[in-house]
Amino acid sequence: MTEEQLIQDLRRGDLSALETLMDRYTPYVSAVIARILRGRPADVEELAADVFLAAWDNRAKLRPGQVKGYLGAIARNRAFNLLRADRASLPLEDDVLLLAADGPDRELDRREAARTVNRALSQLDRPQRELFVRHYYYGQTVQEAAQAMGLNQSTAKTWLRRGRETLKAILEQEGYGHEAVGDFQTDGRVHG
Repeated sequence: MTEEQLIQDLRRGDLSALETLMDRYTPYVSAVIARILRGRPADVEELAADVFLAAWDNRAKLRPGQVKGYLGAIARNRAFNLLRADRASLPLEDDVLLLAADGPDRELDRREAARTVNRALSQLDRPQRELFVRHYYYGQTVQEAAQAMGLNQSTAKTWLRRGRETLKAILEQEGYGHEAVGDFQTDGRVHG
């Protein structure tokens, strides 16, 4: 079934189309959520169900070629909202500790680091940048990203490795020491 047919069936209220949507995208949605809510599998499962319920409720907004991105955006937003809600419900003592760790200086550091990462990414060729964003931001596997872009997997791996090396070199050049670079590349992925 094509994505366009799937969307048409969803708009008609066909529940089997919702099942097809879930079968097709649950692994992706769960991966996006799991990257944000590490070590919380019950929350991942619950939020994934919420994502598909939101897609069902807003099925008129679905557009061919944009379903995966739409689901990914909902998944990220729901996961971050849960993290914020958890933070807001901490006892006062824990809130005070968070304020000290997440003060204005830390926020400025995060913003500057984000600007530096964006500058680094802008130095990559457009296809390499697209691959980097697909893999590290949208959570696609190397195989999924390579397939979506019409690349073979070894080329995609090479581009990602070069992108990480470029990012690391630029971060070090911008004054981020080896420890700070580790924050961005502890497991070969950009964080933050």
